[in-house]
Amino acid sequence: MRKDVTELIERHTDVLSWFFDHAADMVFLMEVAGFRQFRYVFINREAMKVARISESAYGKRIDEVYADDPKKAELLISKYQEAVEVGKPVSFVSIDEICGESVLTPIINSDGVCTHVLSLTRDVTERKRLEEKLQFMAYHDTLTGLPNRRLFEERLSQVMTQTVKTGLPLAILYLDCDLFKEINDSMGHEIGDQFLQEFANRLQCCVRSSDTIARMGGDEFMILLPAVANQGEAIVLTQRILDSVRRPWKIRQHTFTASVSIGVALYPEHGSTGELLMRHADIALYQAKSQGRNQYTLFCPSTIHAGGRTGGHLLLNGSE
Repeated sequence: MRKDVTELIERHTDVLSWFFDHAADMVFLMEVAGFRQFRYVFINREAMKVARISESAYGKRIDEVYADDPKKAELLISKYQEAVEVGKPVSFVSIDEICGESVLTPIINSDGVCTHVLSLTRDVTERKRLEEKLQFMAYHDTLTGLPNRRLFEERLSQVMTQTVKTGLPLAILYLDCDLFKEINDSMGHEIGDQFLQEFANRLQCCVRSSDTIARMGGDEFMILLPAVANQGEAIVLTQRILDSVRRPWKIRQHTFTASVSIGVALYPEHGSTGELLMRHADIALYQAKSQGRNQYTLFCPSTIHAGGRTGGHLLLNGSE
């Protein structure tokens, strides 16, 4: 069988040379010159182009070719050595200018000695970008780019676990844009979408870098405030959001004012689980809207404490 393969290679040397030279994957054949020493024996055209090396690399060690990039040299050397030591193909993904997926296959002679390692590397940059995009879409709202309910609930669970260790309470705010339906009906859904995007931007300007804003659907948003010092700190931020949303809005030719209603719940005071905490924030939000909108309400099992200015409204100032 080995003789047949040898004769086949001898008869079709030109074809094999053409194949490797025009292969879409990067091909590197490395000679094992000693422990952690590998010399370049063959590099195909695609490998030279992507790795930015030439035939001058032939006979040189990896650390010589990548003398100006010792970190990359160390990664390659360690992976080639791993293939030699385990005696079977080793796979790894490297991220540089491209994302390369490599398979290093040890070539072992009749005496059981690994003399060479063949590396086939495929450019999977586009595939990785697609995977990252799909991952982002699974956890984020496509309109605003904010985390969605799924990601919010995961982060809430993580922060609650941390809260048990640190002893610092957390707060969640449940927000609903007052009279958003009127914006959609009077100005159109495109303006409504832009309003939600700008609304998300205003929220981001109000919160801390450690906070999480999520769009729960429609015109409903939630904000997770980890490690708040006390109830007062959460209320200060809530008031900041109310003031920000009250500022005049101008989207294209439309100028108008709007407001938001907010329900506030604290952990562990208002709920021992994430589900219960979100439900109580929703109840507080309902109270805020029923009492006139454009205000916040802090959840309380027996009494409700309300603050902020009442009288939610949408005031159109005409169009230009």
